Amino acid sequence: MELQAGLGLGEKEIVTLVGAGGKTSALICLARELVARGKRVIATTTTKMLAEQARVLAEPLCRADIAELVAGVAAELARSPLVTCGRGLGAEGKLLGVAPEAVARLAGLPADYILIEGDGAAGAFLKVPAAHEPVIPAVTTLVVTVMGLEVMGHLPAKPWVHRAELIPSLWGAEEVPRQVDVELAAHLLTHPQGGRKGVPPGARWAVLLNQAEEDSAQRAGRLLAGKLLERGAEMVVLGAVRTQAPVRQVLRSPGFPAGRVGSIILAAGESQRYGAPKQLAPWRDKTMLQHVVEVALASELGEVAVVLGHAASEIAGTLQQYPVNLVYNPAYREGMSTSLRAGLTALSPGATGALFILADQPGITPSVLRALADAYVRCGKKLVAPWYGGRRGNPVLVDSDLWEELSRLQGDQGARSLFELRPEEVGLVPVDCPGVTYDIDTPADYRRWVEGTKIEEGE
Repeated sequence: MELQAGLGLGEKEIVTLVGAGGKTSALICLARELVARGKRVIATTTTKMLAEQARVLAEPLCRADIAELVAGVAAELARSPLVTCGRGLGAEGKLLGVAPEAVARLAGLPADYILIEGDGAAGAFLKVPAAHEPVIPAVTTLVVTVMGLEVMGHLPAKPWVHRAELIPSLWGAEEVPRQVDVELAAHLLTHPQGGRKGVPPGARWAVLLNQAEEDSAQRAGRLLAGKLLERGAEMVVLGAVRTQAPVRQVLRSPGFPAGRVGSIILAAGESQRYGAPKQLAPWRDKTMLQHVVEVALASELGEVAVVLGHAASEIAGTLQQYPVNLVYNPAYREGMSTSLRAGLTALSPGATGALFILADQPGITPSVLRALADAYVRCGKKLVAPWYGGRRGNPVLVDSDLWEELSRLQGDQGARSLFELRPEEVGLVPVDCPGVTYDIDTPADYRRWVEGTKIEEGE
């Protein structure tokens, strides 16, 4: 998934990135994505930035005078969709930052986005800002605080933490932990004098936890994200900004108490038999996937995670208004089993069961999902599925005791494979819902569903 989609960028955004552990790489990633989508972008800094990093995008335009800078950038925008700029080049090979008032003037130019690096981190993975930083222009619409997950478990000191000597002033009277753990990282990132420092009134604030390439890093990031969301973060992105898949998860829900069932909607497929992303197939005033998401939310079982793959950035844009967590599965072409593993990394640690819902099964209802969850609690079985018309259907619910076994499945094997491997653990729930045995694979399936629904509703 693209970073611009993960952050939910709107039109004409001014984004300031602060923190450590991939801030410049994130800015470069964003700029390239936006230009590839036909947008005009200004990239700059309000402090200092290595000139060689700025040159990865474009040769910086440098002017000390604000009026001359604005005029120069305007002329460059007429020739190129991407302009990097600063007020000069320093002796250390660094691009010198522009003043906040210069950013306000640049905002009046015909650029679609302004991307700003708002502080430095000396190559560390976590940062505590000094008194003079970060420098965030008041016109900023989104502040992204970056942290590299590699800092977790290391000493809260150089080279892992920049300005580590300031940690005690933010931590308080108690002894600072001997390593960077979830509690310390969450405290530093959400402290008003830490990662949240200087966010302008009215600006959105998000946290980007970078270096989440592996499943283990994503699980660690999910633990930290829960704390961050509880403490006021609007959104946490687990990213890998130097890879082909810069966003791995987008988390908006802090989770729920232990012992609850989480829902995982599997929506990563290529829809080869359908001929287009069926997740985006229209249904009334929404898409098919939006309909399934609304069903899952209406069941009120707990958090909902949506696993994306093919056309992930486009599909993610249709889900911004829903309080769901998004998971990108970069291995989606390798089969259903990879999406099962990806979905499990996004659930809260306290979840005891996972309800796997197919994105192409629009006939399910909230009452079916609740019936499965209720039966799971009552019958004590670790595998629960609906039963209709003499057939076992979907969704299926899998107890956490079987998640490790589920994660070992390969290829296009789905959760239902466990039903054959563990028949003694199966609980079937009779339901009065034909939708549990009907999914949409082809345009003909879709037409039958639409026409059948219209008949049921008397249209």
